[in-house]
Formats: sequence, structure tokens, C-alpha cells
Amino acid sequence: MRIYTRAGGNDAKLHQTTKGMMAMAEPIIKLGSKGEAVKNAQKALIERRYLPPGTDDGVFGPVTQNAVIRYQTDRSPGHSWAFSFPLKVDGIVGPATWFRLTPETVKRGSKGGGVRLLQEILKHYADPQLDPGAIDGDFGPHTETAVRAFQASHVDFNGNPLKADGIVGPKTWAALWS
Repeated sequence: MRIYTRAGGNDAKLHQTTKGMMAMAEPIIKLGSKGEAVKNAQKALIERRYLPPGTDDGVFGPVTQNAVIRYQTDRSPGHSWAFSFPLKVDGIVGPATWFRLTPETVKRGSKGGGVRLLQEILKHYADPQLDPGAIDGDFGPHTETAVRAFQASHVDFNGNPLKADGIVGPKTWAALWS
């Protein structure tokens, strides 16, 4: 597995905030890139409705670049989905954008940046049933209760009910962003 870090900007903040959890198996991709990593990014963008279904061809062309720019813009400083992990708008899928597109699976007992991001998103909904308690990066009982409540009342990208198991994997992350 490759580990990507950069010396400044949002990626450095991400690395510091997640305490080393920024290890990633995906390379930095940009306009002109091709392959499985591009396809993975495209699938994540489709799940979040930034690309239309069926556009995961593994080629990072202008359509994918524009989708990445829109995704990053919605999560850039000053936007409501930025939280404490704002993205730089550059059309490149680097460590910080990968972290936001494909966050790790988290569950009770998990700690770190992924949990903190989850807690911030749940707070953003401003629903008492989804209140995870303190935003502290610690997946405890309050966060688990909030996740189960969210899962019980939401569906995945295909319209299927989420499994209310308290585990935040790819389907729950995608639903949280929609």
C-alpha cells in the first residue's frame, strides 16, 4: 500500500487530524489518468450524484474533472459540507479528496478523523434523533444510536433500506452525503 502525504494545505491538516489514518491504496488521479482508481472515484461520484449512472469508464476526462470540481467546491472552505475537512478545488483526486470520497468504515470503538467527520455530518442534520453527542472523534454509544436512527430512516443509492446495524460503511456514507 502506498501512503500519500503532502507538506502543506488541506492534506497536511487532514493528516494531522486523522493521526496517520490517511494511508490510502489509491493513487493521485487527474485529467488524463486511466484505470481502476479512476473507476473507483467515478463510482463514488455516481453514488453521490455528481456523475450520471453508467459513466464509470475508468477514464479521467473533462466530465469526470468537472464532477470532481463540483464535489470539491461543495466541500471547500465556507460551504456547509466542508466541516473540519475542507477540500481544495483543483479537480485532482488526491489524499484529502479520496478521504472524503471513500472514508473508512467506522463503528463503535473506532476513533479518529473518519468518526469526527461522521459526527459533524450527523450534527449538520439538526435532528435530535441524529445527535451523536460530542464531536470528539470517538465512536461511542451516542454516535452509534444516532447512526442507527439515520440508517433506520434512509435508503441507499438504489432505494433499498439501509441496514440499521450502527456500522458506517460505503452505503451509509453515500446516504449521509445525499
